[in-house]
Amino acid sequence: MIKITTIIILILLICGGLIALWLDKRNRLILRQVKKAVSTEHAQAISSIQRQHLTSQKKIFFQLTNYTKDVTYLWRPELIFFLGLASIVAVFYLNYFFEFPLIYVTLFSICMGLIVIRTLFEWQRRVFINKLFRQLPDTLEMIISAVKSGLPLNEAFRIVTQEMAEPTAGQFKILMSDIHFGRPSQDAITDIYLRTGLEEYNFLATTIAVQIKTGGRLAETLQTLSTTIRQRVTLAARAKALAGEVIFSARALSAAPLIMGGVLYFVSPNLVDLLFTDPTGKKLLAYALASILVGSLVIRWMVRRETSL
Repeated sequence: MIKITTIIILILLICGGLIALWLDKRNRLILRQVKKAVSTEHAQAISSIQRQHLTSQKKIFFQLTNYTKDVTYLWRPELIFFLGLASIVAVFYLNYFFEFPLIYVTLFSICMGLIVIRTLFEWQRRVFINKLFRQLPDTLEMIISAVKSGLPLNEAFRIVTQEMAEPTAGQFKILMSDIHFGRPSQDAITDIYLRTGLEEYNFLATTIAVQIKTGGRLAETLQTLSTTIRQRVTLAARAKALAGEVIFSARALSAAPLIMGGVLYFVSPNLVDLLFTDPTGKKLLAYALASILVGSLVIRWMVRRETSL
């Protein structure tokens, strides 16, 4: 009875998360409709209302799950929460074999569900930002070509929305929408930096703001910035290539205990049977698997931290 009650509570938590996502999507749709309905001269008032609305929302759930509403995810958030629920159910199912106390299993299953959800959201966020980062030099070259041909900067942004692939095109569509509502170009670009955390867009916004205030040749300044960012993209690719050996070593170290355990079981099954029949052996097996998982996650975190620009 206690196990059934615990599972029902966990399912209700996941359903609450899905409802929170649906309400967030509905609120953003309402805000977009309000923007369309109100005239341009009230754009600043709309932005102020939107900021108050967002700050009034409780963001604890999104911080726990690592969900960012401004990122275009490859997998739907509903699918990710379903996988989190599946991991929770899998932990309870495995406990029929390990037979740990229910309170510990419940806490571990909740942590495992959060880890799965946060990892999947973070993985897709990194994919989104990496695509945006790799497309930025081509985006700047397109803006530079349009500016050199005599087009205004806003028209160059419009060309980016038509010619570039996602996710850059989507971000510049949001930028053009902000400009239509009266926001300056540099502030609209700064919003891209705030949404994605990509520092290069902050450089671009600063460059445009300085050029607008002081004057000068914008195309030449953007060309210098484009060269610098292209070098950063090349350096990031080189760092990732050099880290390939470390990543392979980490995977080999993680797989080695499993492979050696399988070989030992094939050679002498009597030595390994205690891990599956004896209660102490089951606990040792669970601790060993948890140690392998934690070690792999720590190594991956260290590699990402050292190779990030």
